[in-house]
This record gives sequence, C-alpha cells and structure tokens, in this order.
Amino acid sequence: MTELETSTDYTPNDPQNTNSPSYSYPSIKIKWMRGKDRIAYDQSRIMLVLGKKGGGKSALLEGCAMRHNQIIDLLGSRDDEGLSWLRDKAEPRKALLVHGDNVDVDCSWNTCKIGNMTTEKMLSSDLIITTSSLFSSQKQKYAGVNQLTELFWGRRSFDPTRPIAVVMRELSDFIFSRISQDGLNIKEAKADFIVFQRQLRHFGYSPYMDTIRWTSVDKEIRDLADYLVIKKVGSQGLPGDIRYLYKFVSPLALAALPPDKFIIVTENASIGKGMFGLPSFHKEEGIDLLTELGIELTYGEEIEESTSIKVGDKEHVEIVKFYHDGISMEKISDKMMRSLSTVQRQIHGHDGQINKMGGCPTCTRLGCDLYNTILSHTIRRTTL
Repeated sequence: MTELETSTDYTPNDPQNTNSPSYSYPSIKIKWMRGKDRIAYDQSRIMLVLGKKGGGKSALLEGCAMRHNQIIDLLGSRDDEGLSWLRDKAEPRKALLVHGDNVDVDCSWNTCKIGNMTTEKMLSSDLIITTSSLFSSQKQKYAGVNQLTELFWGRRSFDPTRPIAVVMRELSDFIFSRISQDGLNIKEAKADFIVFQRQLRHFGYSPYMDTIRWTSVDKEIRDLADYLVIKKVGSQGLPGDIRYLYKFVSPLALAALPPDKFIIVTENASIGKGMFGLPSFHKEEGIDLLTELGIELTYGEEIEESTSIKVGDKEHVEIVKFYHDGISMEKISDKMMRSLSTVQRQIHGHDGQINKMGGCPTCTRLGCDLYNTILSHTIRRTTL
C-alpha cells in the first residue's frame, strides 16, 4: 500500500498534438503500481471517472479530451462549464454552439439550432458545445442531447486512429434524459445507455464520463470502461467491486485525494497513480462565462417535444408538411409511426386553429410557412 506523495518518476502520457504541433498539453503522468499501460487517445476507448464534487473530475476529462482533434461537449453542470473550451486561446478550435430552436444566440462563434443540425455539420467542426443556457429549459436540453446523439450514427467512414472525444459530465444526467424524453423507467434507461456506450466505439467515439454517485452507475456500466479513474471519494469510500484497490492505496489517501491526483485501472488490469496539470481554460467557481465571452441569449416561447404518447411541435409541423405535399393520412401514419386518429387530430386541429385564430400557433412558433394554410383544401395524391 502506498500514499500518494509527489513523485518524480511518473511516466508522461502524451500524444503528438496534430492540431498545433508547437502547443504543449497540460501534463498527465502515471506511475504504475501493477503492470504498465497507457491512455490510448488514438483508439476508441471509454473512460469513467468516479469522485466527489470538487475532486478535479471535469479538469481531468478536459485534459484527456483536448488530446483529440475533435470534441463534443455533450453534458455538463448548469454553470455552463462547457463554454470554457472557448477560453483556450493557445489552441483555438473551430467551434459550433448548438442551441435550442427557440433560442437566439449572438456571439463570435458559429451557432446552429438543434433542429438544423446534421451529421455533416457535426463532423465538420472541431468542437461542439451544448451547455444548459443554450436551451430554454433542462427539458429542452435533454431533448437536444438526444437529438444530437442520434446524429452520431451517421459517422460511417472514419480514421480509427482519430476518435472523437465525447465529454459527459455527471453521467446520471444522460441516463435521466432518456427517462425524461423516451418515457423509460430507470432500469430501461440504464440498459439503453449500456447499448449506447457499446455502440460508440464502432462509430469512432471515445466517451469521457464522470459521476459523483456510485449508485447511479451500475457495475455493468463500470465494467465497460477501458479506464476506470478514481478521484477523491470522501467518506463514502469505494464501491464493493473495486475495494481491492485499498491494497494499493490507503483509504485515507483516497478519501482526501488532491484535485491533481488520481488512481487509474485499465482494461489490462494495470493499476497506476497519476497526476495532471490543470488546463489553462478550465472554469473557476463563480465565473459567469456567458458575460466573459460576450455571449447574448434571447429565449422565445418554449417548444413542446414529442413523447411516445404526445405529438410535439416539430412532429406536428412534419405532419402538416407531409399532408400539404399530398401524402395521405394513412401513409403519414405509417411514416410517423402514429395512429391514424392521431394524424387526423393534428390536421383537423391545424385547420381549426386557423379558422378560430387566423393561424396555427404551433406552426407560427416554429416558423412554418403553412401557419395560415387550410389543409382540407389540399388535393390528395395517395400514390406518394
């Protein structure tokens, strides 16, 4: 058993920076206590970081993710820590801020409404950011995360030595987004995430995830990680399946691990103790990044999202457009995987709002040019 003293014989774990060869990454060094391994940034791998708040989890995820040529910052705290990437003046990236369809963003970087996002747009950017303030509510943020991850599977052809880093701070939020948007229970949502986690590797993504609560991440999810990283665990200690690490590091050392230290277990059963440098752009507590970066947000009326039992605003507009283009209700029902009566209600409701108010508020909210077009006048072309 060893304490985590400062050591001079840690092994550097740094790839060549292909974005900016003259740029020096904050160091990540590991001293191996059993076996010997490395963090393979040139392969699709999964890293899961466990630790208490303030233990340096986000900083380590940033330090690892920045070693990739492309980054998708998918989830983070509500203080918009994901925007901190934009502070990196030494290695600026081609950034794209993805925001809610009812949010207007005025800033110096490229922006895109989530409804207009495509796989091509995602892959042509060095950095994708989706922070909480870019959406009008947490519900809208969860819907946006789910929409964005559906685009992941469009990456069919890629260089396997250049995986895209996907940063997911507080993993339980991702699981909760599945519950919120897809109507799954907690068991189904975790099973769904396990499938998602496995598929990422096949499409050239490297997820970097962290969590505070052991109980929110099942053992099967931890077992899928190629790198399990332990930060400060506090008084709760380690989960039962990894308490064997106390043979290598004392409980007191792990309970109060400094923010720049960590323990790592690799897929090859190697165990090391590491230290890393803080990224210069990392967000400090109490900093308002929106103000610092000059990002101005204007929120419009909130857009209703679809669920398994409810047609949302975007789906309503799709039904309206299909019907206006001459597609029959029966074919729309098949295409949208909704009952025929549901499709009928959307079309009749659209016409009813126009007759009553002069325009369909849902279509108006989404900027659909059919907002004042009566659909009952449309000639059906059932061959479509």
